[in-house]
Amino acid sequence: MAVIARFAENTEGSDFIAGDIHGCFDQLETALERAAFNPEIDRCFSVGDLIDRGPYSPAALEWLDHPWFHACVGNHEEMALTARPDTLEFLDWILINGGQWWLDVDHSTKSRFTAAISNLPIAMEVTTKVGQVGVLHADVPEQLSWPAFVTALERDDRQVCEIAVWGRQRASGQVTSGIEGIDRVVCGHTISYDRNVHIVGNVWLIDTGAFLHPNGHLTLLRLEDLFV
Repeated sequence: MAVIARFAENTEGSDFIAGDIHGCFDQLETALERAAFNPEIDRCFSVGDLIDRGPYSPAALEWLDHPWFHACVGNHEEMALTARPDTLEFLDWILINGGQWWLDVDHSTKSRFTAAISNLPIAMEVTTKVGQVGVLHADVPEQLSWPAFVTALERDDRQVCEIAVWGRQRASGQVTSGIEGIDRVVCGHTISYDRNVHIVGNVWLIDTGAFLHPNGHLTLLRLEDLFV
């Protein structure tokens, strides 16, 4: 698994960030159409959890092939990588966490999925004309600045990697501070209780429960709007 992917400023078009998709790629298509997304010059980033729970999880493979679509790894991608058949972890993923679709996927497609997911970074950095944006699935440890967080990822610090993919400290209210050393950070992973985007310091929490539609929805934001 890659550690961090860095993206230079998009000087020709706009950059967008999507919350947890969970197989709801129909909602993502609709949101991009409404935003007048132009695949020739625009880019779409994702906080991860492309798969499980929603109706179109297999479509994640097609989306990851788009040169303008970039995702970091979510805990559901991690489950797909690490859950082995005939284990309790596998049953937990399939029966509780929405991985039933995996049982209907042929071996060749599973291999392609595994290869694609293995290449997803834990975090991304995107340069915009108004500031630097960090993207990851879950959270950054309270005591770490963004540069220190990246260094810990590069050193394969297991605790930091786990929090990056599974943590909920800011989403649960245990941590109320932002993250130093970067202008904005965008996370998903924890569905907001009121299905709205929440901001903790300079951290934007954008999982609004796409697979719970119509009570939830997929959030799509323009990166520049994080600075308004």
